[in-house]
This record gives sequence, structure tokens and C-alpha cells, in this order.
Amino acid sequence: MTYPPPPGQPEYPPTQQYPPSGYSAPQPGYGPYGPPQPGYGPPQPGYAGFPPPLPPEKPKSRTVPIVLLSVAIALVLCVGGAATLVLIGKNAVDDAEAAAARIAITQPQTLGGLPLVDDPQFAAITEEMESSLAAYPGASSSFGAIYGSPAEQNMIAALATKATIADPEKELTESFRVFGQSAEVSGLSDASTGDLGGVARCGTSSTSGVDLAICGWADEGSVGMIMWFFKTAADVRADFPALRAEIETKS
Repeated sequence: MTYPPPPGQPEYPPTQQYPPSGYSAPQPGYGPYGPPQPGYGPPQPGYAGFPPPLPPEKPKSRTVPIVLLSVAIALVLCVGGAATLVLIGKNAVDDAEAAAARIAITQPQTLGGLPLVDDPQFAAITEEMESSLAAYPGASSSFGAIYGSPAEQNMIAALATKATIADPEKELTESFRVFGQSAEVSGLSDASTGDLGGVARCGTSSTSGVDLAICGWADEGSVGMIMWFFKTAADVRADFPALRAEIETKS
């Protein structure tokens, strides 16, 4: 039985019953009204008024150009930093000049079977290497080059110059000392000089998480370094004399 409202009071419609029609018991993982119903919810990608989804981000590769830039410049600095060692004494220089006359430095078209890198993004690096070497006292036949495939992470950097070196041992020691100011070299030890003589050492460095095998040499008529990216000195020590022989010759 219902009663009319007291005099002067407005009539109200019957109170709506809850839950609303269509209500179902809550489902696990959803709110109190169950799973979303068709036709509701936020607009989906691809619908009008909603921007299309962004393409998935490509995996980032190792920053080889940055690695090359930082280490290649360190290399040219280490060679240039030892330049004053040629000024030891007239007699020593005269003897070294006679021996240096028999030595030639040539930039090979391939090194260790790897071709020259012709990618324009590396041009500035090789130019910097060569310009620094050209400032070496008495330098001639200088070059700096990068070989291999950046995409395959199989790369070698090389630089060398023909110059009169009165004390090859001190020259090489100073080269690695200056290089060590930019990137620490571990396991540095003597390496084979093959048929070319002089002194040679190899060690391992790293930058940006990339291993760098470094071998350097010095003799009466030349100084240079070869670097293998993504390798250690143990990987390349046996190969070093043959690669040096592709760069330096003696008559």
C-alpha cells in the first residue's frame, strides 16, 4: 500500500532499484560492474580521432662512429706526443737517418683481408688522423685509415708515418704512455717484430663497452699503431707482424 504525500509536498517517482538492469556479479580482474561491454571504453588506435600507433623503436646498435672518433684521436695524439724524442743527439740521429732511408710506409688498399671503409661518416676521423701525423717532425708517407665492415663489427684502424726515430724503445714507450692518458691499456707486453725489427707491444683497452686490441711499433724509420675493434690483444697478437708488413717494407 502506498500513501499520498502530505499536503504541499511534490510527488516523487518511485526510487530506482539497484543494481541496474543487466547487472552481473563482479568478475575477477574487473570493476564492480563486470567486464567492459561492447561499444564502450576508450577509442582504439586507428579509429577516427585517435593517432595511429608509433612504429616499434629499432634496437640501438653500438655507437661505432663515436668509439672510432674518441679512440682514433687518442691514437694520433699518442704518436704526436712522442715526437720530441727524435731530438736526442746528432750522432744518434745520423745513424737513425741512414737506417730510415731503407724503410718505406705505404697505405694498403686492404689490411688483413679487410677493405678500406668508404662510408662518409668516417671521413672526418681519417682526415684528423692524417693531419695530426703530418705535423710529426720529419714525417713523410703518413696515413690513417679504417678497414672492415661497421655493420658486421669487424673493423681495424691503422696509422703510421715514416720519420727518423733515434730511440725506438723510448718512442714506443712514450706513445703508449700518452695513449694511456685517454684510455687505459691492460696486459701491455712485447710483441713479435717479424722480419722488420725495431720494438713492438700489444695490449687491450676498451671504451663504451667495446674491446680494443692495440699493437704499436717503432723502429729507426717509422712509428705506427694498429687497432682491432671488438677484439683483445690475445686475439690478434699472432696476426700483428703480418699486418705491419702490409704497411712497412725495408729494402
